[in-house]
Amino acid sequence: MVPLVQRRRFLYPFIEKRVSMLKTIIMDFDGLIVDTEVVWYHIYVEWFRREKGYDLSVQEFLTCVGSNSEDLFRKLDAKGITVDRDSFAKDTFTQFIEQSNRLPAKPGVEDFLKQAHENGLSVALATSSGRKKPTVHLERLGLLPYFDLLVTAEDVERIKPHPDLFLKAAEKLGCTTEECLVVEDSLNGLLAGLNAHMRVLVVPNEVTKYCQFQGQYRLCNSLAEVDVARLIAEF
Repeated sequence: MVPLVQRRRFLYPFIEKRVSMLKTIIMDFDGLIVDTEVVWYHIYVEWFRREKGYDLSVQEFLTCVGSNSEDLFRKLDAKGITVDRDSFAKDTFTQFIEQSNRLPAKPGVEDFLKQAHENGLSVALATSSGRKKPTVHLERLGLLPYFDLLVTAEDVERIKPHPDLFLKAAEKLGCTTEECLVVEDSLNGLLAGLNAHMRVLVVPNEVTKYCQFQGQYRLCNSLAEVDVARLIAEF
């Protein structure tokens, strides 16, 4: 006689098969796809030392990573270190463009994107930056075709750590929050993902590794470590 468990597996094989809920990956740009945050950090440190005689710490810089510089400037204003926003932008933007326009994609990024599409996942970019910067870099690196959607600061009222960018991406791609995985490198990005009630894979860079991450779904050192098929199976 065939054991009852075996008969159930034969008659109802679908009860043994787990269907993954993962449909969409939503990725940050700065510091995750291209290591622009390290460039910005050195520019900020140099500018504050030269113009203000002030040694900007990594922890202070992390205030604006994944969000915008205004959060940092307000905190410095409260300490009596006043920053003229227009002068700062004028002094630093050209330098940033010159230092970042040849940066490669970070290790594992292109393979991760290829795996995502090979496994039938949608991929969105959600960044607190404006649209021009990520678009230029993604086109330069040949990565733009991997993205089904770009959501930027121009598309929402609030940027990270608010959840608006991620919620907008899910809405436009027709997914629920439970069907999305956010991939981020910063604390503000992690908080935005958690505020959107999405699971977050954190991949820190050389600056954001100093963040105190809590509540993430997973953390790894590089996207090169991630097997997308396994990620889908375990989601």
